[in-house]
Amino acid sequence: MRKRLDAQGYDSDKGDLFWYYEEYFEPLVDQEIKLLELGVGKGGSLLLWRDYFEKGIIVGLDMNRVHIEDPTGRIHVYQGQQQDIALLDRIAQEMAPEGFDVIIDDCSHIGELTRTSFWHLFDNHLKPGGLYSIEDWCTGYWDVSIDGRQYKPRCQSNSYSITSYSVSFVEFLST
Repeated sequence: MRKRLDAQGYDSDKGDLFWYYEEYFEPLVDQEIKLLELGVGKGGSLLLWRDYFEKGIIVGLDMNRVHIEDPTGRIHVYQGQQQDIALLDRIAQEMAPEGFDVIIDDCSHIGELTRTSFWHLFDNHLKPGGLYSIEDWCTGYWDVSIDGRQYKPRCQSNSYSITSYSVSFVEFLST
């Protein structure tokens, strides 16, 4: 029987995303993957990924100190900012010198910061054929979001919002 992602029992906000992740993650379930998650909150999602990818190394980065009890020793947590390129390089060198199989960005949801970490990690530390997910980029449509307050479709000044960046990236890929 196929292993299912289930957020029940984990302190994680990822329950609504599992329908998306399962399709892409299922082929990796029994592999010795290396997963990096930017923005881990209290760390519940790291425990979830550890249990789902039973042979995987799970790495998290958050701006706040996160302490997780992990008797398996497969979870590693770093404290810092997602746009700190030197820190991202150090994490990759220490945890995945051959590259990460999966990178999930659930961090700031701010376009400029997301763009900085995306381009650096995608170009330098994601394995060929690896998966890169940017969560909650739709916050660029919300008035309460830093990006959302500035969102104006087809306006040059909007180039920093994650919404605008995501659209531009898709357009770039299709050319």
